This record gives sequence, structure tokens and C-alpha cells, in this order.
Amino acid sequence: MKHSGFAVAHAGMLLWALLIAASFAAAAQVSQTIDPILLTGLRLLFCALVFLPLLLIKGDSSMTARGLLGHAVLGLLLAVYFGSLFEALRYTSAVNTGTIFTLVPLLTLAFEAVLMPDSSLKHRVVPMLIAAAGAILLVMKGTAPGELPALYALLVYGVGCLAMALYSPLSQRLKADSLKGRGPVSMTFWNMLFGALFLLAFCGFSGGWRSASLLTMNDFYWLVYLALFATLATFWLLHRAIGVIAPSSVISYIYLSTLFITLFHWFWWRQSPLPLEAVGAALVGVGMLALLISGRRAMPVSVQN
Repeated sequence: MKHSGFAVAHAGMLLWALLIAASFAAAAQVSQTIDPILLTGLRLLFCALVFLPLLLIKGDSSMTARGLLGHAVLGLLLAVYFGSLFEALRYTSAVNTGTIFTLVPLLTLAFEAVLMPDSSLKHRVVPMLIAAAGAILLVMKGTAPGELPALYALLVYGVGCLAMALYSPLSQRLKADSLKGRGPVSMTFWNMLFGALFLLAFCGFSGGWRSASLLTMNDFYWLVYLALFATLATFWLLHRAIGVIAPSSVISYIYLSTLFITLFHWFWWRQSPLPLEAVGAALVGVGMLALLISGRRAMPVSVQN
């Protein structure tokens, strides 16, 4: 793999982290009376439809039965993650789910070791632990003493985090087999389409579809923004980087999103940094820099077209 491709992939993931950080403020603008699983299903469906013309232009719309099964599995992982997140938020705070989510890159590393064994894996463990510790300090700053997630929420969201951790390494493994030759556009389209179908089917059984009548034009505008920038762009960047960067390194950029949110509070909302925040920000920076250096020393062979 060329060094230019390595640099472009990391630059894309830096943009990914910024878009993810900005999405939290945008998501808060959507009415809270609308079923969140329905909103997520609509976001994924809208993204898939936007990518459909590109898929047809590239002539990458043909699909085998094994390929459809692979995309269905990846789409199911997305649906399980988002469904578990919203279910867990009914019983615990966003701070607690954010703290649990910091385990996802480490879990991704574990799945990567099973699905794609590589001698360079051990070089990423310490940098990821440092970045994870920093992210936990940044997320935990708003936690009240003794505030712990309910066991049910912990178990439910834990399953979702396992699904998200499996998503990236399984995507790369399948691209070497049943999804061989699939580019970022095709991967994003099919995975989002299946994810949307699973989520919307769940809304059909749960009755969440009824809240669609509460959608306003303002909600629709923010939904389009979230679909285009917080979902479509981020998943395209994710699949563009997978295969160029190790899956565990790709998902580790979520730590930078946590850092960007904190920096936004410091510089835009003029909030004074807390001591734990400063330490956490430094740890995230050191961990991500070490992860970048380790990635340059052992760059994987690209399987991406």
C-alpha cells in the first residue's frame, strides 16, 4: 500500500471524527417525541437511496446470493447496535453509554485478532489503552458520584457494542471472500439498506412507526442533514479506510470525536477546562499519535478497490 493512500485514509478518518462530533448537536435539534429507532431507520434508508444512482453509474449493482447474505449480516450488526443504544438510553444516561462505547475499539482489536491474525496487532494495544483512558476521563466528567448504569442497560448495550466492534473486521474479512471487489459505495449502500430494513421492520412490530406523524419540516431538514453528513459521509469514509488502515485503528478515531466535543465546549462555549478533562485530552492525543506511528511501521496490504 502506498504511503499516500495511508495518509489520505487517515485524513478521511479525521474528517469522520469531526462529523461524528458535530452530529450530537444536530441530533439534539430533532424532536424527542419521535421514535429514535424510526429516525435511524429513515436516516439509513435515505442514505441508501442517495447512493443508489452512484451504484448504478459504477455498474456495481449486481449481487450474488452469498453477497446479499454478507450484506444482510453487516446490516443486522448496524441494526443491533442502534437498537441496543436506544433501548439502553431508556434506563441509563448518555454519559454511561458513552463510557461503555470506549470499549468498542478494544473489542474490535480482539475480533480483528480472530478474523485477521497479524503480528502488528500487539503494537496497537498500548496506544489504544492510553486513548481509551483519556476518552473515559473526558466522558466521565459529568457523572455524578455513584451514578452507574443499570445491569439491564449494561447487558443490552454491551451486545450492541459487540455488534459494532465486529462490524469493521467482518467487513474486511468478507471483502476478501463473498464481497470481493466491492468498493466503498457498494458496501455503504447495501449495508445501510439492510440496516434500514431491519430497523423499520422492528418499528412496524413495536408501533414506533406511528410517531412519523409528528415529524415537522424542521425535523425533516435536520434528518436530511444527519443522513447526509452524520451517516452517509461517515460510513463512506469508514468503508474507504477499512482495508487501508487496520479496523481497530479505524474505529479508534471515535476517541478523537470525544476530544473534539470537549474542545468545542472549551473554545466555542467558553468553558474552562477541568483538570480531568485536560489530562484526558492529553492522553487521547498521545494515544492516537502513538497509534498513527505504529500504523506507519506496519501498514497492512490493501484489499480495497
